Amino acid sequence: GQAEKEFNVEVEAIGKVRHKNLVGLVGYCTEGAQRILVYEYVDNGNLEQWLHGDVGPVSPLTWDIRMKIAIGTAKGLAYLHEGLEPKVVHRDVKSSNILLDKKWNPKVSDFGLAKLLGSEASYVTTRVMGTFGYVSPEYASTGMLNEGSDVYSFGVLLMEIITGRSPIDYSRAPGE
Repeated sequence: GQAEKEFNVEVEAIGKVRHKNLVGLVGYCTEGAQRILVYEYVDNGNLEQWLHGDVGPVSPLTWDIRMKIAIGTAKGLAYLHEGLEPKVVHRDVKSSNILLDKKWNPKVSDFGLAKLLGSEASYVTTRVMGTFGYVSPEYASTGMLNEGSDVYSFGVLLMEIITGRSPIDYSRAPGE
């Protein structure tokens, strides 16, 4: 059907993506309504675990490592936005979608919500996807999707990397 055609088009496009800061798609399988994507294994967990999990008394994320993660993530997103035709907007940039290898190299993952943008500069959607706290106000209010949506989410991610705090902190008083 139409959904399967769209899925296959997206998989073919994402399958061609090769960049050291993007998780590589190894293969996929469709059976009835089931769709499975198989990605390369990245062996050091995700950024969210290292920023907010129990990592011991001293975080292994030094300033140099944090800078390396921020720059690598930016390079991966820039490739999605500028190095591909059609462009790919990730739509769910957040710390749990940044996987880390043993040398702390970041790999942007989870293209499950990614949207391919053809020649038109933006895409209007009726259902806003993404994660609360990371979604740009413009996308949330208008459904207008473009690279700027990812750039906003990346800015939130940078604040999270620098401060070590979650974008949404329910333990703090409102307005704090």
